[in-house]
Formats: sequence, C-alpha cells, structure tokens
Amino acid sequence: MPSDVRRSGKVRASGSPRRSTAHGIVGCVAKAKSSVKIEQIRRRGPVAQPALAMQDSPITELVLDPARLAALGGYSVLDTAPEEGFDDIARLATRLCDVPVALVSLVAVDRQWFKASIGFPRCETDLDRSVCKFALAEPDLLVVPDLTKDPRTAANPLVIDEPCIRFYAGAPLRMPDGVVLGSLCVIDTVARPDGLTPEQAEDLRALGRQVSNLLELRRTSASERRAQEAAVANATRLEGMMAAQQASEALARDNIQRVQLALAAGAIIGTWHWDIPNDRFTVDEAFAQAFGLDPALGREGIPLAGIVATVHPADQAGLSDAIREAVTRGGAYAHQYRVRRADGRYYWIEANGRVERGSDGKPRSFPGVLLDIEERYAAQEALRASESHWRSLFENLSEGFLVGEVVRDTSGAITDWRYVDVNAAWGELVGIDPAGVVGRTLREVIPDVEDVWIDEFATVVETRQSTSFTRRVDALERWYEGRAFPLGLERFGVIFLEITHRVQAEARRNALLSLGDRLRDVDTSSAMTAAAAEIVGRTLGATRAAFGQIEGEVEFVTVEPDWFVPGHVSIAGRHRFDDYGDIRAQLARGEALVIDDVTTDPRTRDDPEPMLAIGIRALINVPVRERGRTVSIFVVHDDKPRVWTSEELAFLRNVTDRVEVGVGRVRAEEQQALLNGELSHRLKNTLAMVQGIAGQTLRLVPDQAPVKAFTERLIALSRAHDVLLQDSWAAAPIRSVIEKVLALQVSLDRFVIEGPNLALAPQATLSLSLLLHELTTNAVKYGALSTEAGVVRLGWRIEAEPEQTVVLSWLERGGPPATAPTRRGFGARLIQSGLVGTRDTRLDYSVTGLDAEFRAPISQVVTS
Repeated sequence: MPSDVRRSGKVRASGSPRRSTAHGIVGCVAKAKSSVKIEQIRRRGPVAQPALAMQDSPITELVLDPARLAALGGYSVLDTAPEEGFDDIARLATRLCDVPVALVSLVAVDRQWFKASIGFPRCETDLDRSVCKFALAEPDLLVVPDLTKDPRTAANPLVIDEPCIRFYAGAPLRMPDGVVLGSLCVIDTVARPDGLTPEQAEDLRALGRQVSNLLELRRTSASERRAQEAAVANATRLEGMMAAQQASEALARDNIQRVQLALAAGAIIGTWHWDIPNDRFTVDEAFAQAFGLDPALGREGIPLAGIVATVHPADQAGLSDAIREAVTRGGAYAHQYRVRRADGRYYWIEANGRVERGSDGKPRSFPGVLLDIEERYAAQEALRASESHWRSLFENLSEGFLVGEVVRDTSGAITDWRYVDVNAAWGELVGIDPAGVVGRTLREVIPDVEDVWIDEFATVVETRQSTSFTRRVDALERWYEGRAFPLGLERFGVIFLEITHRVQAEARRNALLSLGDRLRDVDTSSAMTAAAAEIVGRTLGATRAAFGQIEGEVEFVTVEPDWFVPGHVSIAGRHRFDDYGDIRAQLARGEALVIDDVTTDPRTRDDPEPMLAIGIRALINVPVRERGRTVSIFVVHDDKPRVWTSEELAFLRNVTDRVEVGVGRVRAEEQQALLNGELSHRLKNTLAMVQGIAGQTLRLVPDQAPVKAFTERLIALSRAHDVLLQDSWAAAPIRSVIEKVLALQVSLDRFVIEGPNLALAPQATLSLSLLLHELTTNAVKYGALSTEAGVVRLGWRIEAEPEQTVVLSWLERGGPPATAPTRRGFGARLIQSGLVGTRDTRLDYSVTGLDAEFRAPISQVVTS
C-alpha cells in the first residue's frame, strides 16, 4: 500500500476471503430487525451539537466550520433527487474495490446525507453513525481495515449492531478551493487487514476526483440556469417597460400637440410695448391682471426692472442677457422663463417680440406678446424625465441591450440593420467598444457575421412578433441567448446574455456521457484512446488530440493514432521531449503541462519552431501516473494562442481518469482471456488423458458400448467447460450450451429450441450438459431421433408460483413409442436426478414419444 494512504489497524493480505454480498450489508439490511433500525436512522432528527463535541472536538470543528458549511450550501445538492452520474461512480467503486457498498456522502451540520448509495438504503444518518466525518481531516484516503479496533469507530452503532460494517475506505471530496464536503467511500462487512491494493487506492482517488468534478459541473449548470431565468424575466420586464415608455412618449407628444392647439386658439396671456429710450414698459390689462399689477400703472408704463422683479430669481440673469442680446442685434426675440403670477406661484411663459430701430439705426421700441407654456413645459419635462429613467435602466442592465433599425435595399428587402443604441453591458458581452458602434450597420461592425443574425431580427420587424434565440457568433467565438422584440415600425430591441461558458460546460458534460458509452462499447485500449481523443478534440474545439505512452523518465513519448482537423498533419509516432523545449519537468512530477502560446511561454519561446512546424501554438498535456511514475499523457493542441480554462483542464483530467480506468478494465479482461485459454488447454489435455487411460484400460472389454458412452460424456463435459470459459467461468448463455451439446450427436435441424435468454450458473451449465447428452443419446438409439422423420421440441420457461422456478421440457415426436428402461444404469439415474440434482423430474413414456419435464429453483440455475 502506498505510504500516502492513511489507515489504522494491522496489515494483512489484500486477498483475504470475505463474505459474499448476500451475507453482507444488503443481506443484513433485508432482515426485519435491520429494516426497523434503518428506518429509525432515516427518520431520526438532528443530533444535538454538544454531544458530538464531547466525542471528537477537532472533528466537530471541521464539521461545523462556517466556511465549509457555506460552501456545501452553495452547491445546492442536499436533499436532491438521485442522479445517474453519481450512481454510476458509486457502482464502479464497488466493482473496482470488490466491496458490496459504496456511498457518495456529504457531511452537513447535523447529519451525513448520501447523494449516491449502492448496497445501502438511500437515506441519511446522524453524525454519531458517520465514519465519513473523519475523512474531512484527511489529506488523502482514509482507510480503516477493522472498524471494531479503531477507537474512533468501535462504538459506532452501525459497527456494533446491524448492519455490522467492518471495513471502510473513503476518498475526501476536496473542491477547487480546498474545502472538503464529504467523501466517496467503500464499505465491507468483513475486516480487511491489508485495506486496499495500490491499484484500488488509485482507482478510488480517481473516482473521488470525478465526484468533485461532477459537483462543480452541477453547480455551474445550476448557476447559469438561474442567470438564464433572470435574463428571460428581465427581457419580459424590459419589453413591458419599453411598451410603457412608448405609451408615455405618445402621451407627451399628444400633450404638446394640445398645447400648440391651445396657442393657436388664443393662448396669449398678454401684450407689452417697451419704449427703449425712455425705459417705459406698458402692458395691457390682461397682462396686468395675470401678474397682479395695477392696470393703470401698466398703461402709464413701468421700468423694465419692475417687470424683471416678477421673474424667478434663477431666471433673471438669463432674461437680462437675452434682452440685451436682442436689443444689440435687433430683430426677432424669443425666450422662456418663469414668472410669479397673481396667485404667488411661478409659471413658465414664453416671450415673443421684435426690436424695432429708428431711422438713425438705434433701437426705439420692443413690442411683444406673452404665451402660457406651463402645460407644454410640463409635458417636455415629463418626457425628459422618462428618457432619463429609461436611459438609467438601459445603462445599468447586467444583460446586453441594443436597439436596431433595419436597412432596406431599393426593392424594400431588409439586407442589414443599424445600431441605434447599445448599453455598456453590450460592449462587455460582445468584446467591442460600444462608443464606435452607434450609427454603423451590423455587417460593418462584424463583417463575417452569419446571415441568420439579420434574417431573424428582420422577421421580428416584419411580423411584429417577439422571438427567443440561442446561437453562436462564429466570428466572435461566443454563444448568446436572448430575446428580440419589435419597437416602432422599423426598429427592434434585443436583450441577451453571453452563455459561452454554460454551452461549453454542457458540451463537456455531454462529452463525458458520450465517452462513457463509447468506452463500454469498445474492447481494446487503442480503440478507447482513439474514441477519447476524438470526443475531447471536438468538444474543446481543438485542432489535435491524442494519447501517448511515456518511455523512461519522461524522455520519449510514442503518440498513438491521433485525431486532428482537416488541414493538419498526424503526429503519431515517437518523439523526444527535449526537441520541443523545457517541458519534461512538470510531466515527470505528475503535473499538467499547460501552455497558452508557445512563442511567449518561457519553456518554449527560445525555439518554438519545432512545435509551430506541426501546427502547435497552444497545448495541454495531462499525465497519467502509476506507482509514482508518469506512464502516459493525454495531449490536446490548438493552432492559435489560447487561454486554457480551469474547467477545460478539469474536463481533461476527468477524461484521463475514465480512460485510465477503461484501459485497466480492458487489460484485466485480456489477462483473464489469456488465463482462460490456458485453463481450457490444460483441462482438455486432462480430459484427453482420462479418455486415453480409459480407452487403454477398457480396450479388452467385450462390450464397448459403456466405454463409448463414457467417452461421449467426457466430450459433453469438455464442451460445457468451453462455453463457461468463454464468459470467464461466471455465466453461460443457455442457448449456447444447448446448441453445443446437441450438435455433438445430431444436426440442430432435428430440434425446435425455444426459451428466454438465461445466464446459467457454472454448476447448472455442467448439469444441463450431461442431462442433454443422456437424453440425446437415448433419442438417437431408441426415440424420435432414431427415425428420419422424428423431431425433438426442447423448451424452457420461468414460472413464478409458488417460487420462481426454471422448467425445462423435452418432447419427442415422430419416432417409435417410448418405453421405460428396464435397467437403471448411470444414464437413467442421471436423467432421474434432473437439473442440478433437484430430482424434480417427470417422465412420461407414451406411444407418441417421451415427454420429460425438469424443474429447479431459479436461484440454483441462473447466475445472480
């Protein structure tokens, strides 16, 4: 066991025998007593924290660490439904570590909750029953060979009572920020003094990393889904706000029109005449009444200063400047300002007049009228406030927003659209400075943009119907999701989010699922690495991906057949690392080699030509380690500079782990096939030796019939072993067994074979082979197969009552009448004993032929 695997207890051989799953946790929980206890565990409420603190204070501090609990809450995974990805990892852990139970356990404030559970009830337990809480403090695997001998777990209720767990190994679920949320653990009901083998320890670590990666992917996906929902809500809200703005603007325009109509109908509130040389300001009676002046004084004349005194203090300086400028210039005059009227309030008015000059060219008089513009000014102010409000919302949106106006050709067809307005978020999400965009067309801003970005928004304008979209702008290499809606006759609005990271995360997640399917379907390591290279290359948008085997201390690499995009060359073959720069050290230490640009990275910039010559501008090499050595690497190349993200690196590590596990499985199967071949060879030699000895020993026996029968039985037994060895002595397809045995003596055309697919247990395979051999031999000698017209109908079925039973039927037709044997020899006794020796046999010898039926419990016939 590697030195970095922590354990407690004594060391023992990893191959120590243990009880089968039927006597382990699954069987234990199946008992009524255990079921009650497990249900109590499931329903038990939170455990008081002081009790936990008294038991193991340091662990309690880790469990109750606010930062850890906040991180766990951020993943939003507690009390969620089962997910296939987590279940698959737990199931694989049971097989790789040869245990009946595996759990993905998350340690919360007062319980441990199982996201995935194989061989254990899907439930949660309180922390008094938790072994996984101790994994929070471990830098690596926590291995407890015998839970009854470890002081931390000896008193655990799950150890001292049902389900009587004895062995535990857990890989901490350490997230990118270093926080440990729980563990991926494997459990057995028998002690394992030597714990895990080195290979099992490495596999458990790899699977633990996959659980952490799945949790990260799950959180990223959930966060982006929430952002998407918020964006859709904002889009809907903004559509409503834009509609409200349009209504407000229409109302304002209406108000202005009404004011203009009022003016045309007589909105003049007074007239004046200013005798400039004498500074006498005379006004009519309407003017005087409106401003609270004495009408008689108004007729006699008032100095300009007296008139200016009624003006709002803030407008007096501007009015004086406007009058001075008009007098100096001469001609028409117009100015807006506020004046205090008879009710003491200030109102907006507009003064319109004309400065007239005398024959000497000097200003002589200044007649004019006053217009009431209070309503018009209020409407204009409301419009300005509305515009300011919408502009503030527009600029403060976190989503990108634009207003576009379609561009038509001479025939009226929409060929492009022009930016009318964009907000600051538009620039951030598109990566273009918004300052130089307004007034330009889409094709001017993004020359290579796809036509669909014009056609779809043209449809919005033409149909007046809103639409949603999720699409990539290839020229920007970014994905966007948003909603477009009509604004006015020729305009439209768009609110959107950049979702590149979400799309890439979904692509990586789907790629992992596809990789799992592909790895299950191939049976050679080269096919596995080729499939992984293609999936990785396409998912990351790279130009090349491959798997390579390391030689020596990371001196050479032999690249297996690689995947690459058209226009690039294969690099399959042997390469020396030192020919490409100072890139060996990190790989030798087991660290990923990540280079964003070979022309600027200090490890390759001195001589980047060897890499540039084969189309490498950016690269990632992820090492695979065995027993502390780098033995292979996963290679990804790009032909342009590229900033590799931590998510992409995590994806590659995940793929590498899966390929490593898959290749290990294939190698194990290849070794098993080699072993089976050797076993088959030796077994056939042994049977041939037995046959030879029997032949020599019995050659002088007058009656050779028993000798022949004995020889044929040996051959039938050999064929049964052949079928078993094809499936690693674990199971054999019933149809394959039947056909191989029957074909030894008679053509299969003489049989009608019917029945469901069943995988026979090894003992049942041998029993069925010998039984069928005896029945066929008798049919050839005395029954249906002794005539040319005779046939045998051989079938099997499963009956459910009173317990599941396999029923095998043998019906002979077209032969002579069947008669019971007068002598009970070995063959007759073997037939009477039935399937797997149950003796549940019915034999009916009739004039139509032999009808036989054999029954056996399905648990004794079919492999579990």
